[in-house]
Amino acid sequence: MTARIAISGRRLAIQRSGVGRWFGRSVDVPLAHVESVIVVDPAEAKRWYQGIRLAGIQIPGLIVSGLFRRDGQLTWWDVGRGDKVIAITLRDERLVRLVIEVADPAAVKRELDEAMAPGAASGGSPR
Repeated sequence: MTARIAISGRRLAIQRSGVGRWFGRSVDVPLAHVESVIVVDPAEAKRWYQGIRLAGIQIPGLIVSGLFRRDGQLTWWDVGRGDKVIAITLRDERLVRLVIEVADPAAVKRELDEAMAPGAASGGSPR
C-alpha cells in the first residue's frame, strides 16, 4: 500500500492506494503550503499516536488509513505496515499533517525539497 505523489505546476497531489481509496482518493494542496517533509523511522511510525479516528480504518500493525483528530488538529493517514513513511506538515490548510507510505521515502523527500526550493522550476513527475 503506497501513495502516489505528483507535483504539477506549484501543486502537490497525493493519490491514495489500496483500502485508503475508500476514504477519499486524494489530497491536493499548493506547494507553498508545505512546511516540511520528513522521512519517518519505521519503528517510530509504529509508535505514533494517530488521534481519534473520524473516518477510515485502523488495524494496529496492518493499516492506518483515514482522517484523525489529535489535539484539535486534523491529520490524514495512509500507512500500511509502516516501513516506508513520510510525514508532510502543512500550513494554512484544514489538514496539518499528511502521514503516508510511499515506495521510496528518500526520493520523495528529495523531490519535494527541490520543488519547494526558492526559484524551483514548475513541473514534476509522479512517484
